[in-house]
Amino acid sequence: MSEKTKLKYLKPFGPGILNGYLPKNILDNFVKISDDVISKKIQKWNYQLVGRIDDEWKIPDLLFRDYEIADYLDRLVYEYTKCFITDMKELDEYRDFYHNPIDIKVKRGDGWINYMTESEYNPIHLHTHCTLSTIFYLDDYIGDEQIATKDSIDSIYGDKQTESEDGFTSFINGSFPGGEINPGPTRLNELGSTLANFSPKTHFSVKPKRGMFFIFPSWLLHMVYPFIGKGKRVTASINYGVKLFLRKNK
Repeated sequence: MSEKTKLKYLKPFGPGILNGYLPKNILDNFVKISDDVISKKIQKWNYQLVGRIDDEWKIPDLLFRDYEIADYLDRLVYEYTKCFITDMKELDEYRDFYHNPIDIKVKRGDGWINYMTESEYNPIHLHTHCTLSTIFYLDDYIGDEQIATKDSIDSIYGDKQTESEDGFTSFINGSFPGGEINPGPTRLNELGSTLANFSPKTHFSVKPKRGMFFIFPSWLLHMVYPFIGKGKRVTASINYGVKLFLRKNK
């Protein structure tokens, strides 16, 4: 993995999420894979998926090698796993428990391209038969107009929110009210913000940006909102299996 990528290990609500941007050469080759897949349409994949999306096509595994991005993608998943292990070790130190070194084995599973068009969507779901999953944004299209226009509202951070989440990805982990349960406007004025009770964040929404990616546990619920427009929202997903092996003392 000679290309340099700035990574962030995000923990917005418990499960770790690795975020970064693909280097230009990797992104360009990934887009070529996408173009290749949609032009040849070798294996339709939407029957394997929950998305209400017509154009979902499996990526032949050889294409990752042919376009020279296989090793890079596998290394990203390896780096996620290293972050997870580091986090686990730091927590275990509080109970004076120390691990032997851990070896990591990463295996790439099924990958597919999503060509999402107007009114299509991905309902809340998780990924099965894998350990980790990924989302790669190959463009940043989210529609030509908002499905519904709302007046600006005060967010819990005190600013104004006017933008819809059409075409956004939303990660979901549990259900918990923000701050106090139904605190009411008077109590909110006293608190200053619903954040005052340090309630856990349960939803993490992402606006697509070209080249951005996320790696996350396969059991983490996520969804994609529909949009209005004539363009296509193009993403790729790849599932991975990961095995950890405790190195034995010699």
